[in-house]
Amino acid sequence: MEILFTICGRAGSKGFKNKNLKYLARKPLVHYALAIIDIYQSKHPEYNCSICLNTDSDELIELTTKLNSSVKIIERKPELATDTVGKIEVIRDSFLNLESEKKHFDLIVDLDLTSPLREVSDLEQLISEHLNNIDEKDVYFSVVSARRNPYFNMVKKIDNEVTIVNTSDYTSRQQAPEVFEMNASMYSFKPEFLKKNNYIFNGKCGIIVMKDYLVLDIDSEEDFNWLEFLFPKFLEDSIELQDIYNH
Repeated sequence: MEILFTICGRAGSKGFKNKNLKYLARKPLVHYALAIIDIYQSKHPEYNCSICLNTDSDELIELTTKLNSSVKIIERKPELATDTVGKIEVIRDSFLNLESEKKHFDLIVDLDLTSPLREVSDLEQLISEHLNNIDEKDVYFSVVSARRNPYFNMVKKIDNEVTIVNTSDYTSRQQAPEVFEMNASMYSFKPEFLKKNNYIFNGKCGIIVMKDYLVLDIDSEEDFNWLEFLFPKFLEDSIELQDIYNH
């Protein structure tokens, strides 16, 4: 069984400058992705794991190769380094680059640099559930339980008229369908689906539910400041995060 892990991070960022190069608790964000892959591989020697970094940042390449010299570097194409390109296109480009070297993969797993709060058990669940349902599901991704529900307490405003997002007669949140927030931390793809699609919801999707505080995703300096503030508590409460941090 061959698994390709992709890590994607372009140079710069309009929303938060150089966010992919930030250090969390004195360690670069890429450490958290590389460490969890290494721990996963040590726990699952039955799988052959390859790692690639897709980037146009020399600084990120230097950080990554210092931590793991075996990571395959994929140079980000200029047309894939714009604000309008979906991440799935970058993941596919990474996969096709390695496949062109006559490398077969059974699953492609992407770990987001700016969503570092994940535990090895989360990654194990993502991979095992997808492999167990590989004939039925094209994509798996991580989510957390949503704090608001569009069938009950979320509204939209169109032409100065305010209505509930999804029309319903529910009078309590408990009656409404269960909803989740995508936390952007982990995705897994079936190779055949990844080759042909730019939108994950074109396929049959599965989810794994993570702890709700792990929704933190670094899109702004304020996000990062909150993560820095909260991280010591998260680290104290999770042996798995401690293992990743200390790896």
